[in-house]
Amino acid sequence: MKQMRVVLTGGGTGGHIYPALTVWRELQRRCEQVEVLYIGTARGLEQTIVPRAGLPFATISAAGLKRELSLAALRTAWTTWRGYRQAKRLLRRFRPDVVLGTGGYVTLPVVYAASALRVPVVVWEGNARPGLTNQLCAVKAHTVAVAMPGTERWFRRARRVVCTGNPRASEVLTVDPLRQADACARFRLDAQRQWVVAFAGSRGAETVNSVWLELLPRFAERTDWGLLYVTGEAHYEQVSAAAKTAGLPENVRLVPFIDDMPPVLRQAAVVVTRAGSSTLAEICALGLAAVLIPSPYVTANHQEENARRLVERGAARMIREQDLTAARLWQELADLLDGGAAAHLRQAARALATPQAAADVCALVLAAAASRR
Repeated sequence: MKQMRVVLTGGGTGGHIYPALTVWRELQRRCEQVEVLYIGTARGLEQTIVPRAGLPFATISAAGLKRELSLAALRTAWTTWRGYRQAKRLLRRFRPDVVLGTGGYVTLPVVYAASALRVPVVVWEGNARPGLTNQLCAVKAHTVAVAMPGTERWFRRARRVVCTGNPRASEVLTVDPLRQADACARFRLDAQRQWVVAFAGSRGAETVNSVWLELLPRFAERTDWGLLYVTGEAHYEQVSAAAKTAGLPENVRLVPFIDDMPPVLRQAAVVVTRAGSSTLAEICALGLAAVLIPSPYVTANHQEENARRLVERGAARMIREQDLTAARLWQELADLLDGGAAAHLRQAARALATPQAAADVCALVLAAAASRR
């Protein structure tokens, strides 16, 4: 396709935003000219991530859906209706060939507005168990793409469901040497150490931070290990102050946020992280040994279900947050870094990789756009 107009929508967390941006870059490679508009909210991470990536960005009203009848549910319905009207105006003005929705509250009003205007929609779902928003959007979609085998069963009312994997599995493999060298220099990741890279989602997590604070002094005993810990911007000042008071070992690096994670992950001997779909896709694509601590604060506990997909295939270790202790986490690290168990995890993770995912989702977007012409 020579020319194309596409609306991307998805927000709240990086797991909804980064896959959309990956598909956009793939579309740029395939089409001579792509005009894009990203529709999000003024409150989600998209309002900083998307403009930084250089995409035109517009906001609408959106709110989380409520399953029970209440005053809050009525307020949510009103906000969603207002967002739907705003989305309709944006779509009429931009005249897209196709809309790609990747989840989050904002997706619903945009997808329903697109359907009302007869604009074809592709919905992408990254988690093993989808949220209510994408299940509702699926009935309006030309195609639903899912990241994990078995997720198809949640979309029985959809016209077509295709398992593609997560687009981040493709992009994480294309790190040029300059980015790699810059990451090593920026975070002082020397090759003499086995590096543990730890992060707890886009925003960080207070419970996980408290466990790491207990462990930081122990890294002074293990000069052959190193720790790069991403605290989350909201928690950085508190964690940094507490770590300095306790004494920060030379082989520990604390940072609030990393906006280019792929070159950092390539340096990891072990990754300790949440179990968001994009993160798991990157872990499998790179063949990383991982200790997963699923967030218990997400809808339908879907991160634990994501993690179990890897654990059951021998591709990761899991510690539920309620079972997380400093002693347990340290033992897992020792087993993987000293005991040789990491090699098996890496091999099993690679077997689950979907390096073609970005191309596959892109093909579905192009097919949906062509269906209108």
